[in-house]
Amino acid sequence: MGGRVEHAVAGRGPNGPPTVADRTPTRTPLAPRVDAVTPAAPVPDLDDPVDRTAALARWTPWVVAALGFLYYLTPLAASIARGRPLPALLVAELVGAGVLAILALGWRASNPWGVTMAMVVLWAIAPTVIGAALVAQENLARRHRSRSVAVVLAVLLGAAKVVESVRSGFDPARSAFQVELILAGTGIVTATLVGLLRRSRAESAENARQAERARADAVASRISEARAAERERIAREMHDVVAHRISLIALHAGGLAYRSNVTVEEARDAARLIQTNAKASLDELRAMLATLRDADTPPEPPQPTLAELDVLVADATDAGQRVTLTTRGVLADLPNRLSRHAFRVAQECLTNARKHAPGVPVTLSVDVTDAAFTVRASNPLADLATPDRSGAGLGLVGVDERVALVGGTVRHGVHGGEFVVEATFPLAATRGDA
Repeated sequence: MGGRVEHAVAGRGPNGPPTVADRTPTRTPLAPRVDAVTPAAPVPDLDDPVDRTAALARWTPWVVAALGFLYYLTPLAASIARGRPLPALLVAELVGAGVLAILALGWRASNPWGVTMAMVVLWAIAPTVIGAALVAQENLARRHRSRSVAVVLAVLLGAAKVVESVRSGFDPARSAFQVELILAGTGIVTATLVGLLRRSRAESAENARQAERARADAVASRISEARAAERERIAREMHDVVAHRISLIALHAGGLAYRSNVTVEEARDAARLIQTNAKASLDELRAMLATLRDADTPPEPPQPTLAELDVLVADATDAGQRVTLTTRGVLADLPNRLSRHAFRVAQECLTNARKHAPGVPVTLSVDVTDAAFTVRASNPLADLATPDRSGAGLGLVGVDERVALVGGTVRHGVHGGEFVVEATFPLAATRGDA
């Protein structure tokens, strides 16, 4: 469920880097880097069955066309050998039509429909076209988008064979005429079916390749999203955790730098607090770096929730920040996931109030009801001569994203001379969430 963000007129207030992902005990690991390897150019292997199959597929159409041509030229050669020359026109038709048909096959890939129509015309002239005609029909059935076109051309080829047989003087009542037509029809049907089958197999193979590419793209997209989420999570935790500690250190150090009446005991206490927060910052930073370096790192310690809000306020008070905390309801009973986000929102509000409105009081409240709970932080606007604007406005983006991740709403802006951040977290769908 996506959250809704309401923006009021921005004033001086919280700020921090934009982040999205939530820091939870289970971490999305960074995907391993895969280096691209450019394969060497394959060396053709004449003994490879794939190569032999490809060579056979290239030469089979020409062999079929030549065999059909030679089959009907055999009687012509036999007659000439016996000293019974045939009419020159008949010889020209048999040889010329057959040669033209074979030559036309060179364009069958670019114009399958046109080549097959040429075969219809040539087959009506001479039977020597049969081999080339069957090759053209198989090619048309395999390449043309419309299967109905392949069926129509098959019928036309059969009609052309009938015309050729009648022109050749065959008696339809004789068995030779009938056998000739049966053989031609069988060849046409077989060529059409083979072409359609090869087309179906090619389409299935292409669909499989597309599905594989889609799966690869989906995997790459998931890896990219995981990497982005991990980077955003780390950036947010670096800001919310480390920046909070650093701001406390800066506040203590500032007190020592600008106060001239600091006693030895006060200086010692301030130095001790600076040391404590610096050590905590280093520990948290080392934990993050260890998690990045080693995917097998033990799970991160539990993140703070609103049950530790008193500790957060105590640390801010020790640093000299004036914070008033009010709560209504039992904070310990809130769902952990929501409570972690709410704690970080409160932490961000205090951190940025120290940065952008130092010295002004901050009012922090948590109100728990049956349907939702609200975290509200407000502080008077500071009248600074040189306000700190580094990264101004980014903290509000981070707060918006945190609240939206859990389906909440947030509003921030100037109201009645105060800068207010108010985040509401729904409870109806999350009661019992660990």
